Amino acid sequence: MKNTTQLGAFSSKHSPAKGFLYFSYFIFVLFSGISGLIYFKGILAVKEGRMNFSGDINMLYWVIAFIMGLALIILFSVYKMTRGKTHHLYENGIITEDGGQSKTRFFQDMEDIYLFSSGKSFTTNNLAFRNRSEGDWEILTVRYSKVFKAINYINDRHAHLYVDKILEVLDNNKSVTFHYISYGTSLQKRIFATGTGSFLKVEPKDIIVYKDRLIIDSKTILISSLEHFSVNNWINQISLYNKQNEVVFSTATNGIFSGRSFITLMDILINQTRS
Repeated sequence: MKNTTQLGAFSSKHSPAKGFLYFSYFIFVLFSGISGLIYFKGILAVKEGRMNFSGDINMLYWVIAFIMGLALIILFSVYKMTRGKTHHLYENGIITEDGGQSKTRFFQDMEDIYLFSSGKSFTTNNLAFRNRSEGDWEILTVRYSKVFKAINYINDRHAHLYVDKILEVLDNNKSVTFHYISYGTSLQKRIFATGTGSFLKVEPKDIIVYKDRLIIDSKTILISSLEHFSVNNWINQISLYNKQNEVVFSTATNGIFSGRSFITLMDILINQTRS
């Protein structure tokens, strides 16, 4: 692996969990054993204390074929589910390994971290991250080992390192852009998305951040007019309030890409205007 010196201390390794794969091996061996017993007449109907089969012998072969076919389908399906990239988390970034190739991404260069919930869970159990210049998402899904640990670690390190970088950009009177999806889009994905690919097919909008203002949907919001964020877990919504306690922006809790970094940044900027 390269760049491990720049990446800092190693934290953890995450790859698709293998538990179901080992279980499918067990099923395959079990079904193979059953098929063998049938073929070698270890399992036959009992009549008058003797092993006996009075039906068409081809029926036995069809039973064997069905059992072995089912075992192979289970094994192949689970094998596909457990294939995937391996992510090595470090203090300053991530190394992703795929088929003998590796790629390094530093937290300070990740513009978008997209969190979402899949399956029946209402907790965040998937994370996708990317450098916008590359375009493609890297994904840690609920199938990955210790996925919740990985999600928390990536969010924490990104909030620390990325915010430090963009504060320097803002101090030079430049802007940074965060992405977000609307509350309705997030809710629609939560209900109708059929897989990870469906969740990632979104067209995010821009939140343009300057040191003294935000521009959201062509609307300018002065930092000096802002008071605080509020999170409503019941309806999965995050809202930004002004000093008159009016909502000036809201979306789904996970609707803001790199949301923890965005909130960390806003806290810093809002507090600076008070000092």
